Amino acid sequence: MTLEAKLGLFGETKIQLPSSAVAPSRIAGLDELRGLSILWVLLCHGTVLWKWMPASFSGYGFHGVVLFFIISGYLITRILIDSLGSDQFFRKFYISRIFRIWPLMLLALAVSLFIEPKGILALPFNLLMVNNYAYAFGVEPMVRTDVMWSLAIEEQYYLIWPAVAFLTGGKRAFAVCAMVLMFLGLCFDSGMLPHGGGIIFKTTQGDMQYIAMGALLAFGKSGIRMMLAVWAAFFAAFLAKFGVVNGFLEFRWVWYGVTFALGLLVAYTLEKRPLIMWSPLAYIGKICFGLYIIHFFISWGTLSLFGRGIFLPGAIYLALSFLLAALSFKYFEKPILDARRSIIASDRKTVAVFAGMGLMILVCVVTLIPHLTFARH
Repeated sequence: MTLEAKLGLFGETKIQLPSSAVAPSRIAGLDELRGLSILWVLLCHGTVLWKWMPASFSGYGFHGVVLFFIISGYLITRILIDSLGSDQFFRKFYISRIFRIWPLMLLALAVSLFIEPKGILALPFNLLMVNNYAYAFGVEPMVRTDVMWSLAIEEQYYLIWPAVAFLTGGKRAFAVCAMVLMFLGLCFDSGMLPHGGGIIFKTTQGDMQYIAMGALLAFGKSGIRMMLAVWAAFFAAFLAKFGVVNGFLEFRWVWYGVTFALGLLVAYTLEKRPLIMWSPLAYIGKICFGLYIIHFFISWGTLSLFGRGIFLPGAIYLALSFLLAALSFKYFEKPILDARRSIIASDRKTVAVFAGMGLMILVCVVTLIPHLTFARH
């Protein structure tokens, strides 16, 4: 029986079988890891509210996103492998992803426009899923949507990866594609390959290695060996390019060490046993998409109203973020998620969804053409 999964970087870590099959089973420990990831991000982005936290600490939240990417790479790749050969393979996947990510994202964009209407100039980049590149090359993002650069990378991955799975049959060639992406991503990030300027860690080529790491984990123990082989090849290539002495001195040991450790953490959770099993943390992981989208608005509002402090501003920021994310998941996100099955089952509804997306893309492209033409001159 083919697996149909309702998950991604953000969402429930449950694999949902068709209604005629057995009850859904939980991938033990992954919700807890996502809970840790979002807490990591929330703490770092809340640095501005706590007087006792150094400002430099805000930059350390990136590895929370890295852990998100690794988990997402695993989950989506596993879904695609298990779903190959099923009826409506592409329809099920794309409808599921659209209705998981887009409703709350569009709501957040609307709130951003309400706060600052001039942000509409950046809106087409978000709707075309290239706002990470716009951000990297200096386009001011819509107010309080800075974090959506990672959503763009996720959505680009969702757009292309199913076709790669289909063309390779989900077999070894699929894993080899993940190995190539991981190696190239590491090379772009390290400067071994030219990345075209901009902020490299906001671009897809500068982050695809993390999703590819997770994708390799979907192939089990052989995938883990492939991941380790890519790390070894990257390190050897780095030393060959910069020389042994300079290579050892210039290699970002802490950065790559933490990334490597996070990959092993996810691998251990999948292949051995979860290191953390705690229902409150799992619930935080379940509502982490809402937390990720909402918390940046709350931190700004809290800072505007209360300024910095020892305890109170940060406590308000966390409490409101959790409250709104929980309400969003129960009353907004989950009802939309539950409606996906009926949309997938209806040809008319499916055509309407894809036609709407196509029209939106066309409008955005037409809107941006004059600006891009002017920029070239």
